[in-house]
Amino acid sequence: MLTGKKIVLRALEREDLKLVHKWQNDEEVMRLTRSFPDHIISMEALESRYERALKGEDFEERVFVIVEKAADRPVGMARILINQYTKRVTSADIGLMIAEKDCRGKGYGTEVVQLLLREVFEQLNLHRVSYWTVTDNIASVALARKMGFKEEGLLREEIFFDGKYHDSIAFGLLREEYESVKGRVPPALKEFLVA
Repeated sequence: MLTGKKIVLRALEREDLKLVHKWQNDEEVMRLTRSFPDHIISMEALESRYERALKGEDFEERVFVIVEKAADRPVGMARILINQYTKRVTSADIGLMIAEKDCRGKGYGTEVVQLLLREVFEQLNLHRVSYWTVTDNIASVALARKMGFKEEGLLREEIFFDGKYHDSIAFGLLREEYESVKGRVPPALKEFLVA
């Protein structure tokens, strides 16, 4: 479990799947997550998708449920996807979705990314982390920049939905960049961190 001031990241549990099913069949939510908003997923397919994570058998992907502490309710999901392109593991992708619309704009995304970065760099001891988003998701692009990610590339017309192609942005953050700002956390972020 990863604990912040306003949210907790905990393991995905089987009883979460009904809510995850709702979120992953919500066009607006999926549009923001660099996914396919016109794609629906059955409960059976969802169970199959997360079976290894539920059993704790998936080293490559760590799936978290974002829980709002004040209301003790799940409000979204986050993940760390460890890249295993070579024998030596050095990098990961992170992602998140604040699925409950009334929880957007409260700083939860900032806190989630801070907790994921701490896990990637301080616990998993990785060298770099990537963050991908569609250019249309202005809040996600702003979050990546706010957290110190560097824009590494534009993937033109990478995803097709709503009858047209959309661009994605690839962001990256290196360990030394994380370390250089870790001790100098901007005042706006200090309220989210628990030592």
